Amino acid sequence: MRTLRPMTVDQTPGVSFPAPPTPGAPPPQMGAARAQSRPMKARQVQRVVTRIDPWSMLRVSLSFALCLWLIIDVAGVLLWQGAVATGSLGKVENFLAQLLAESSFTIDGIKVFEGAAVAGMALFVAGSLFAVITSVLFNLIAGVFGGLRFTVVELETAQVARNPRP
Repeated sequence: MRTLRPMTVDQTPGVSFPAPPTPGAPPPQMGAARAQSRPMKARQVQRVVTRIDPWSMLRVSLSFALCLWLIIDVAGVLLWQGAVATGSLGKVENFLAQLLAESSFTIDGIKVFEGAAVAGMALFVAGSLFAVITSVLFNLIAGVFGGLRFTVVELETAQVARNPRP
């Protein structure tokens, strides 16, 4: 196993935090925090994810899918209202009537919305079930291969460096 040497936050890519304020010091001004910040020690460690709880995955995926479904439905209604207000919908209906050699062609907005809502609900359920099945498969595969390994910087144990290197 590889040992990791202590490093400062400045040496860690993408991580920069100012030093905690000293007691009794005045609050830093905007823009002055960078000038007053001191290098901090941070410990780089490896973590391994070996299990994802399917119940937690279901709750998160249901929340995400519900938000996505609502956003798409609201955006669809707004776009539909914009198309009606600008007359684009009438032009599309006329084009389809000519294309299909009909005397008239109308698109029922309520039916379109109902179809989109039902399709969205089906995708909502299917996506959530897929996420749960994926978490169960991850748990099975992680049991065989050891999980997902990644490296993090522990900021909770970050301390002010006593002798910062130049």
